[in-house]
Amino acid sequence: GVVSPGELEKRRRPRQTANQRTSDTSSGAMKLALALLLAAAASAQNENVIVLDGSGTTNPSKYFWDILALFEARAKPVVHMTYRAVGSSTGQFEFMGEDNPAGAFVPYSDFGSGDMPFNEEKYQSLQGANIEVLQVPFSLGAMSFFDNVPDDYQPEDGVKMSACVLADVFSGRVTTWDDPAIVELNEGFAPPEGEPIVVYHRTLGSSTTKGITTYLFEATREDCPDKWLEADVGSTIEWAAGTEAVQGSGGMSAAISATPWSVGYIDAGHGIRDGLGETALCNRAGTCQKVSAAIAAGGVQMAAEEALNKAVMPSDPKADFSKVSLMNMPGDKTWPIVAVSYLYIDADQTETGSKGPLLYAFVEYVLSDAGQALLAEYSFIGVPVDVKALGYRALDDMRLASDAKKWTFETSTVKGGGQEDYVISAKRRSWYEYELGELDASIHSHEDEFHGDGDEGDHDHADPDHDHADPDHDHADP
Repeated sequence: GVVSPGELEKRRRPRQTANQRTSDTSSGAMKLALALLLAAAASAQNENVIVLDGSGTTNPSKYFWDILALFEARAKPVVHMTYRAVGSSTGQFEFMGEDNPAGAFVPYSDFGSGDMPFNEEKYQSLQGANIEVLQVPFSLGAMSFFDNVPDDYQPEDGVKMSACVLADVFSGRVTTWDDPAIVELNEGFAPPEGEPIVVYHRTLGSSTTKGITTYLFEATREDCPDKWLEADVGSTIEWAAGTEAVQGSGGMSAAISATPWSVGYIDAGHGIRDGLGETALCNRAGTCQKVSAAIAAGGVQMAAEEALNKAVMPSDPKADFSKVSLMNMPGDKTWPIVAVSYLYIDADQTETGSKGPLLYAFVEYVLSDAGQALLAEYSFIGVPVDVKALGYRALDDMRLASDAKKWTFETSTVKGGGQEDYVISAKRRSWYEYELGELDASIHSHEDEFHGDGDEGDHDHADPDHDHADPDHDHADP
């Protein structure tokens, strides 16, 4: 007959003697008692742990996790900090808590993050609930289209695509790689006749979808205004039949990588790190370039500078940011799809106890010179000085409890003072963080040897005197 998996497992187990069974019972009782003691000790300790939880965009999640791990290793008293990478829309939903069973506008999280500001409707809802939201720009990131055109057919500089052609591809009007609209942009490109384009898009609420659809609308308004309508802009939209949905940045990357002749969109850092084929996107000036080339040429910063010149971004972190867009900015080398990543902070932290000061320290750290420099390790770019000043104004607007104890940072030894409470010390480290620093230093050392730089020690993050993400910038003087 058929043997069940459970019965098969029983047959595999060696038979036990009575003494063995008694011994196992005693051992199990001892383990249970020990587990209960440890749980009680952990519970007592947890009463003194300061917990801070955030959620939102997946794009800079690794950057956040790096910072949170560093805080946990260096903070005294003990802190526990988490960040759930669930997408910008969910980050906004959980920050607002509008329909929270615990009460209307009771947030699910202590802070949020997203690659898009709150739209006007959500901003007004927060204002109506007397929630003073601070939107803190902290990072710039390029978004792009990536494809999986096989190497035998892939042009050396990537498959060139204009906004008008991409709008046709993602709306289902251009369905094969040999369509004249694509071939005309790519001299010598000869895909198999009738080769279908497999089109991937994000599902659920995605800030990347919001950025991509905003770009398609903005970039087609002059040359082909009927190609992408304003009604088709948003973090979630109705996609054309025949396109395929994937969840999350990781799902998008995996789908493109696994499917020849596919195309999709993702944040540039993720796509480049995963080795996806870079579509050569044509900007407003007609320059067609891969996103990696645009980043190297400063094309992302150029978009931010143009936006500042046009006064697109408010100077008050409490203001409505819903009209902020860095899409399709002018310039020969400017990258046309640039997102601003924000932290979402409630200005009123007077009722949050010890959470408020820890959140303040976290924001201060993200805005610091070293915190901004750390972004580059995750293929993101820090904000310009004028935008960073906006973030420091947000810190000034945060209201903490009257008895709140602010955190300080020890970067060089302060005898006695560094061992006080509410100090994040570069001298206090975990083995885990130290080993990561050693590995990072080794990687950079090998990179220097490979490139022939010869500057040994420039990346010695393992040195206890070197804080690779030190908030050394006085926010009062941004």
